[in-house]
Amino acid sequence: MGVKFNGKVLIDKLTIIEKTQIPFAANQSLKRLGHLIKTQLLPAEMERQFTAPGGVGRPVPFTLRALRHDTKDMRLTFTISKKASQGISPAEYLYSAFYGGEVTMTPLTSAIYGITQKYGVPFYGNLSRLGALTQRLDIKRSYASAIVSGLSNDATRKTQPKSGERFVHIKAGNKYPKGPAIYRMKGNSLTRIMNLVDNKPKVDVALEYEKFINKTAEKRLPSLLSLELQRAMASR
Repeated sequence: MGVKFNGKVLIDKLTIIEKTQIPFAANQSLKRLGHLIKTQLLPAEMERQFTAPGGVGRPVPFTLRALRHDTKDMRLTFTISKKASQGISPAEYLYSAFYGGEVTMTPLTSAIYGITQKYGVPFYGNLSRLGALTQRLDIKRSYASAIVSGLSNDATRKTQPKSGERFVHIKAGNKYPKGPAIYRMKGNSLTRIMNLVDNKPKVDVALEYEKFINKTAEKRLPSLLSLELQRAMASR
């Protein structure tokens, strides 16, 4: 998306000398706005607005550092990184948070669907008690790998790990009325860590990204432009 500076509303109120400085001042103010939104304002809004389905959770550096901005003449353009180091890109990951609709399939949920033909919905309370979450309450990669490996072994009836910890897909029935779900089994302990549903879960918009950018520009640009115009005039 882009933020375009329209200087026409100011031209009649400026002197000839000030008018000559508008393009430069506008370009500089847009650069400052882009840097401010990228490094401070959008990350802070994401921290405030984003929560996991269980009411907890915070955005991870993977998404906090994903915003890109570029200024050309009097137009500021924002993009979300489409580069994926592992699995999906930040742009794909953030789409459902910014625009709502069907949740983005992560490597873990894709693997679970491939094994169970159902969509996994994490049970964050139990995952937290098992120490399976990061400090930002995302499922640890090592634990996600253990879940997928355990489900694969269970599906093919391979030997389970010597640690005694197993991950199994249990269908609904009299014994497990809250199924279908994925359970972590160890000794006599049975812990539900993920519900399984037939339809891909949908989420509401967590942060109205484009609206936030536009409102921030409307609020911040006048003061930034005034400051840059003063600097431009003082440097003549």
